[in-house]
Amino acid sequence: MSTITIHNKEYRIYEVTGKILESNKQRELHVYGSGGGGATYNGTGGTAPVNIQSSTTIHDEFFLIDQDGQEHSIKLKNWDVSLREGHEIQVIWVISPNQERGPYVVLNNHNLKNITTQPQIIKSIAKKHYSKNFWLSILAAVVLSFILKSFVIFLSLAIGSWFYWNKKSNEVLKELNQAIENIIN
Repeated sequence: MSTITIHNKEYRIYEVTGKILESNKQRELHVYGSGGGGATYNGTGGTAPVNIQSSTTIHDEFFLIDQDGQEHSIKLKNWDVSLREGHEIQVIWVISPNQERGPYVVLNNHNLKNITTQPQIIKSIAKKHYSKNFWLSILAAVVLSFILKSFVIFLSLAIGSWFYWNKKSNEVLKELNQAIENIIN
């Protein structure tokens, strides 16, 4: 485990490396349908068009054994990684401040020389760093705009807050990405 303090908050970054003992991949298909109803009256009427959509969720599950002989069960949703028994894998996950668990963010398959990252998950972690501050500044903008009876003030403060907190969150993202890259071996 390594820890990194970013803007006064501590993140814990864990990694485990080991050989795959067993792996399993499952696809879960979801089909949704709507429409098709209709009505007639005095010989005229119509029907609603039928709309059918589907989505597939991919579940990867594998067991790896690390150099100390400890087995680890890893379950990933919508990663769709290529791995098989005997491959050496490194898995990295991040635990945010005040949290007990965190999501997987990197799978490094040493045999295939393939690193799979989840940039959206890392970005989501970084955005949460300042989310409370952002909403507090929006609340302050609302209160101030009511006191001064000016929508322009609200709009200016809200847009300014968004730009400022977005910039700060991007700084967190950059530092978090760098810390994760330093752990990939």
